[in-house]
Amino acid sequence: MTSEVVLMNRQAVAMAADSAVTITGPQYLKTYQSVDKLFPLVDGQPVAVMIYNNAEIMSTPWETVISLYREASRGRSLDTLEAYAEDFMTFISGNPDLFPPDHQDTEFFKHVAVVFTVIAEDFDYQIEHFKQTNQGRLRDHVSAIFEFVVGELYGDYQRYPDDNPRADLACFPKGMGEQVRRRYRAEIDQLIESLIASLRGDYPSLSVSDATRERLREIAVLAVTRDAFFEHYTGVVFCGFGARDKFPAMRSYLTSSVILGILKRKQDRAADMTSDGGPVVQPFAQDRMIKTFLTGMDEYLRRFMYGESLKLTMNLVTDLIGRAPGLSDQQRQQLFRDYSENNMGFALREFFKAIDSYQYAVHTRPIYRAIASLPKRELGETAASLIKLNSFQQKVMHSIETVGGPIDVAVITRNGGLELKRDKPDF
Repeated sequence: MTSEVVLMNRQAVAMAADSAVTITGPQYLKTYQSVDKLFPLVDGQPVAVMIYNNAEIMSTPWETVISLYREASRGRSLDTLEAYAEDFMTFISGNPDLFPPDHQDTEFFKHVAVVFTVIAEDFDYQIEHFKQTNQGRLRDHVSAIFEFVVGELYGDYQRYPDDNPRADLACFPKGMGEQVRRRYRAEIDQLIESLIASLRGDYPSLSVSDATRERLREIAVLAVTRDAFFEHYTGVVFCGFGARDKFPAMRSYLTSSVILGILKRKQDRAADMTSDGGPVVQPFAQDRMIKTFLTGMDEYLRRFMYGESLKLTMNLVTDLIGRAPGLSDQQRQQLFRDYSENNMGFALREFFKAIDSYQYAVHTRPIYRAIASLPKRELGETAASLIKLNSFQQKVMHSIETVGGPIDVAVITRNGGLELKRDKPDF
């Protein structure tokens, strides 16, 4: 894991990243603190790029890909930061020397295998849950449990968590799903049979209907084309100035694999400083302590307080209605239902809205006001300090230190260009 942050005001943009990486396996977990995650994008231009989550793309280090792009660009200037970002993504997509077609085929196989592993893990979880609840003979329900798990993942690819329809990624042309289905039908069927055979090794009574198999084929296609990144992905963050950018800008992308010559990607965040806009503070990856510093309250504590406040008010209302004289049971139930569905929800929302307003006025706004006026050096020091907060929290708690090591800081101004400070020793 990692912790990264971007701070922007009208004068400069600062990027900071730790150098920890965690490697896990079936029987081990190891953390190293010597990984580069922050790089200049183009020689001589005020643009930098930062990566998080996955250090490789299709078994190739991102550092290598960025270096190859830097060599190919030869210091070329583009008008906007977004133009730099899109040019970099196009370089990855349209580069058969970097990712040849046979390499793309292999990575598609691995991509879908990861998604089917998610199904297998969820199936094991649901089996254990069934055993604990003692709902009957397991062998009689194994097939239904598998169909349920497949249906749940299929539904996740159909709709976002807020229940809106999940869209196809804009990076792919219309009809991309059908192209993938035709190109990789044999590989998809092979993966499906491998998944089923593996599960039948532990649960011989498992039978899979044709409808469920077809859903698995659809999942393999949707895993590529839909706006969902359930597989291993990399966050790629660009910051700096294009030739025509008056103020700094930031663009952040989620990226995965190159499929049929196109990089699976989406732009998930964008920020542009303006003459009358406030500063930008954008944390990435592990950001809990950064958000706590900015808001004055841990977000998990806030959720806990909301739940406890809800229980408290429910208990108070139940007690008051129960003690009210002269009411029938039906009247008490109706009164409780009306109060809980209307008055109580409104009162809690207003209560926490008042807390949020107080937090912003007393805690967050003064911090943002200070960041808006920081000179470039102090802006970089502040960005580094925010990363150190995450690192310090893990150091003093009983947890694996997935954030730590030397911190890299890039400060970019239109006049001074990119200044990159690396605190790592030479090897």
